[in-house]
Amino acid sequence: MSSLAKLQSAKSLDELAAILGYKPAALAYLLYHLPTARKYTTFTIPKRDGTPRDILAPTPKLKLLQRRLANVLYLALADIDKAGAPRRHLSHGFAKHLSIVTNANVHRRRRYVLNLDLKDFFPSINFGRVRGMFIKDKRFALDPKIATLIAQIACHNNVLPQGSPCSPVISNVIGHLLDIRLVRLAKAQKCTYSRYADDITFSTNAKLFPADMAALVAGTEHEWTLGAALIEEIDKAGFAINPVKTRMQYRGSRQVTTGLLVNEKPNILPEYYRPVRAMCWSLFNNGSYYRVVPATLAGGKPGDPDVQEPATSLAPLQGMLGHIYHVRDQIDQRSSAEKKKETTATATRKLYHRFLFYRNFIVAPKPLIIPEGKTDSIYLQAAIEKLIAYHPQLGRMDKGKFKSALKFMNFSSTVHAVLQLGSGSGDLFHFIRKYHELLKHYHHRPLPNPVIVLIDNDDGAKEIFGAAKGLGAIGISLTSTDAFYRLGPNLYLIKTPETGPKGKSCIEDLFDPTLLKAEIDGKKFDVNKKHGEPGKYGKQIFAEKVVRPKKDIIDFSKFSGLLDRIVSALDDYTASPPPP
Repeated sequence: MSSLAKLQSAKSLDELAAILGYKPAALAYLLYHLPTARKYTTFTIPKRDGTPRDILAPTPKLKLLQRRLANVLYLALADIDKAGAPRRHLSHGFAKHLSIVTNANVHRRRRYVLNLDLKDFFPSINFGRVRGMFIKDKRFALDPKIATLIAQIACHNNVLPQGSPCSPVISNVIGHLLDIRLVRLAKAQKCTYSRYADDITFSTNAKLFPADMAALVAGTEHEWTLGAALIEEIDKAGFAINPVKTRMQYRGSRQVTTGLLVNEKPNILPEYYRPVRAMCWSLFNNGSYYRVVPATLAGGKPGDPDVQEPATSLAPLQGMLGHIYHVRDQIDQRSSAEKKKETTATATRKLYHRFLFYRNFIVAPKPLIIPEGKTDSIYLQAAIEKLIAYHPQLGRMDKGKFKSALKFMNFSSTVHAVLQLGSGSGDLFHFIRKYHELLKHYHHRPLPNPVIVLIDNDDGAKEIFGAAKGLGAIGISLTSTDAFYRLGPNLYLIKTPETGPKGKSCIEDLFDPTLLKAEIDGKKFDVNKKHGEPGKYGKQIFAEKVVRPKKDIIDFSKFSGLLDRIVSALDDYTASPPPP
């Protein structure tokens, strides 16, 4: 049964609880017995204009419930989309595969681009609207009891709180009526319409912008007023316009939609990119950068010049770089392989690569382990925690919780795409080969901690051995037994311990053979499993469904030799750090 069908068939709290993965008593407690003071915390974040925005963040237990509700609603919307005829998306916010880029893209190369904002978008959606929509909207048509429960989960003080995981998806459902009204009006006026959350855009190539949508104020050159028909449709849908954010943009001048240029194609504003590039230059050369802060957030008045404040974290700069990269990567239509080539990589990709290299390897706050893949990190973290008495340098217990002294490479999609790590020994070969050359690009390179590449000692490592020999690891082979190989100022290579006359080994060999025979749903573990092979499961499932849940009873004693090698590398770096 689909998620939508489950919701439509539900008639009681017990049935909704089952859909959300809760016991009825637990759901009832969160809704009716959890004290209001323990449901939300309040804080503020700056808006784009520098003024504060109040955020009501649900506490962890309520947040989990709201996230589960959001997931169910997203799946229900996907069921609705599958059942209907394909159509152009009107709302691009809070939707999978849609973004500010897809929103801006439909308004490129237009004579006129009109932007307007809705006032108090989330707070304007109250309990009654949420409940009524899930009852009356033919796409859902839920039982009144279920609609009431959903509204109770989602709303606080009678409105959708900004900060709840389910507010975005519910606001999109509520906003669907607005989208239908405005796209009909836009079509009648030969305009294109789209919405991203509370940001609405109309565009057209007509010689004159339709007066029912907006008209130039008499006696002015660039002051526009919204048309009565447009205002009426927004009002009927239960929303209001923020008049100070309405703007008309013409061909021949700069046109911006959801923060992106749209004159030719969606792109980052130059005044956004240039300061970020300057911040990176300062960081790579001096180890610090200044963050531009709106005057109102620094204690000034509206209209005062922005203030430069010393940044205390790399996170803001990474966020800005990530935004620039993901926008420009989406509009780059070349193949993924072509984007990654050194000779054809864009300046944005190169800059982001330099930042991620700096953050992960040059100023690493802890010794960094780079294994061949994600599953190796799961094995090692579990082994270190269970063998901590024998390897205290690798972590400690703090108030009953394990605190690792190491950091493991997070093989995120960005790390995979930009740093090109996470696809096994081939990526590690190129990383080791280029590491020295990349270090030269940074005048500021404190190198406080070692970077340890950890590989299986098997045939897949032969290419890595070749690169390592060129960096001084003389004699490295399948049968060599050195604890570690220092390949650079802070770069180390460690192999899994050698076994048998040929020395070959992989990290899974360190588990008890009985554990490797564990069956899941009738399938057996195959360390070399290829996708789609019947009757077998691979490393990811082994790590997640065998090692993680059973770590307290698994015998990790064979991992001790590998951990000894990591400790030896740490000791070597402490005794012989790179010169300043």
